[in-house]
Amino acid sequence: MKFILISRHTNGSEIPENEREQNLKDMGEWIALLKPEFAMPVRSGTSVTLNRVEKYRGDVGGVIVFEAETMDRAVALAQKSPGLKYGFTHEVFPEISLDQAARQ
Repeated sequence: MKFILISRHTNGSEIPENEREQNLKDMGEWIALLKPEFAMPVRSGTSVTLNRVEKYRGDVGGVIVFEAETMDRAVALAQKSPGLKYGFTHEVFPEISLDQAARQ
């Protein structure tokens, strides 16, 4: 089953300079554990509404699409993220079809 993980950095603290290299290594290992189908850091985007186009000012830091057997397993994998110790949060959503989404 596919899941999407949205990483938010709203309450995230700045990663101390002396921990950045290790954090990058830890993030690489965590992402490898997820075996993502798609992973993309999010920076410098644009927000589009009916009446406005403006620079994105939100807190999304990245998006990952990955597979897991169940929601519980997907959450367990998200809990292994090294970013959590810096206050980041992850939201995990199961894939649903467009038909399912239209009925909800």
